[in-house]
Amino acid sequence: MARVASSEIESFSRVVEAIYDCALDPNCWHRAVRMIADLLASQRCTLGVHDYQNGCNDLMFQLGWDDEYYWRLHEEKYTKMNPFFAGFQLLSVGDVQTRAGLIDDSEFLESRYYLEWVKPQGMDDMIAVKALQTGQRTGLLVLNREEPHPRYGDAEVRLLRLLAPHVCKSVTISDALSLRTIKSEALEATLNALSSAVYLADRHGRIVFMNDAAERLANAGSSLRIENNYLVPIDRTAAKTLSNAIAGAIADEASPLTIALPGPEGDGLVASILSLTRGERRNVCGAFVATVAIFVQDPAAIPMLPGEAFAKLYGLSGSELRVLVAMAPGLSVREAAEILGTSETTAKTHLQHIYAKTSTSKQTELMHLFMSSAPPVQAA
Repeated sequence: MARVASSEIESFSRVVEAIYDCALDPNCWHRAVRMIADLLASQRCTLGVHDYQNGCNDLMFQLGWDDEYYWRLHEEKYTKMNPFFAGFQLLSVGDVQTRAGLIDDSEFLESRYYLEWVKPQGMDDMIAVKALQTGQRTGLLVLNREEPHPRYGDAEVRLLRLLAPHVCKSVTISDALSLRTIKSEALEATLNALSSAVYLADRHGRIVFMNDAAERLANAGSSLRIENNYLVPIDRTAAKTLSNAIAGAIADEASPLTIALPGPEGDGLVASILSLTRGERRNVCGAFVATVAIFVQDPAAIPMLPGEAFAKLYGLSGSELRVLVAMAPGLSVREAAEILGTSETTAKTHLQHIYAKTSTSKQTELMHLFMSSAPPVQAA
């Protein structure tokens, strides 16, 4: 087994620390994105959260995208042609994937997206991690290498997989609290609007606030409960681990961490513990005299984006999902191929694969199946 130099470990640790600084101070992502790019020898790096319902990007931080013309061109013309978006939808939170894992080289290199937008900028390979998925919002950390730098290999994939859990936790917390819009007097209402359970504890570890989702979770008592104002998992080992993690966060001695809270029937929850005693964190929850936040989620309750559930049900690839979604408004294969920036032949091949996987044979039959399978969307 290859020996890891202490300097490499120190570099990795500094990046992880920088990532957690971003949890409650999103502006720190400017520094963290640069450090992540350096660690993975990448010339470009983008962290963004996209709201599919409102069609906008939030929490956007970039490195290496100095030519605003191409970025504006992407937003105006090439977003619909981006072959990676459908593949990203099919990833689970924390998954790491390279360009080759999302689309075949032959299909990518013939696409208008590559020929007209990627190639002119001298870009080559890409690696990404899915950092967030909540309802209609998806967060991605994407790194790019330019020619003539080598493509990403197994070493870079392993490294990003090590970083992924830390990026996911920090992005989730920062997106949930959205410091750019939260005012201290409105914090309670904001926390109550979250689907994730949030518990705030004082310097003694006592719960001083829980949002509506947290109260429902504690009342259910399947994996954890409240006893004498303390959060207590039903699993004894998890109870001790959580107690130590909260104590460490209160003392600000440990980086944020995530622990499992097993349930009685093989299920369970996941808890992330974050200190609130440094930087902007001291101001955010000061009204509750809180020094630690515990975010609890059911890992199986993350909702899917439109089309994702259908694609997973029938085993569609990212490229096949792109064709299906493009045709959903009633477009022909030729029109869908034009929108996606790929050849009609490639689009027809994907369509034939979709027919085979869904046991359909006509476009009208396929679209009826797809639309009838779409989950209902609650009106805003």
